[in-house]
Amino acid sequence: MNTYTLESMLTVLLLGVAVAVVHMMFQLGVSVLTLLSGHSLGAHKAHLRLLHLNASYIIGVYTTIVLVTLGLLTLTNVIGLSDHVLWLLTTVVAAVVGCAVCLVYYRRGKGTVLWLPRSIAEYLSKRAKKTKHGVEAAALGGMTVIAELPFLIAPLLIVSLLLKTESQQYQLGALLAYAFLVVIPLLVVTTLIGAGHRLSTIQRWREDNKSFLQYSGGLGLIVIALYLTVFRIVGVSL
Repeated sequence: MNTYTLESMLTVLLLGVAVAVVHMMFQLGVSVLTLLSGHSLGAHKAHLRLLHLNASYIIGVYTTIVLVTLGLLTLTNVIGLSDHVLWLLTTVVAAVVGCAVCLVYYRRGKGTVLWLPRSIAEYLSKRAKKTKHGVEAAALGGMTVIAELPFLIAPLLIVSLLLKTESQQYQLGALLAYAFLVVIPLLVVTTLIGAGHRLSTIQRWREDNKSFLQYSGGLGLIVIALYLTVFRIVGVSL
């Protein structure tokens, strides 16, 4: 059994927050939310109806993040590998994904077109256009998380291992808090739309800051991977 001190708990908390901040930098969820909002505004849906669809979408994203992380947590418990090996594999995944984010997360050129295969991007766009009910919006949120798993797998693996090795008695609460943190950008966008801000203004901000978001996410994962290498794998203690 692990013996927890205030210092060790604070370290784990800060690491979890750092992973959540990196997770926030991934933009597919925001992209699909703006698509959903744009199609709804174009169809002249009532303002409250638009906010209902956006809220349902966020619930879908939130729920899927929780379920995927629980699935990874279950996998780490039944796979039969030691925590040391699991941390080693997770660190490699985080470093590889971090490099990939820096290199290929956005397609070249203007705009905020992401790395997605064209068929998946077209499918999500089509579903956003056809979404008219809350259940459909929630399903769209879930599909968005699944579509971005090639990148989200890194932070979610780290979180699942933190839950397994460091916060077993607080697993559910910690996971729900993490999922809330990572949907904050979606809540901010929905709040801005509800306050009357134009989608074009939000999109312009995303275009102006896409390099910052891209490299913050990629380099953030690499830094976290280095930290895990030193303090979880090599075993150096502060």
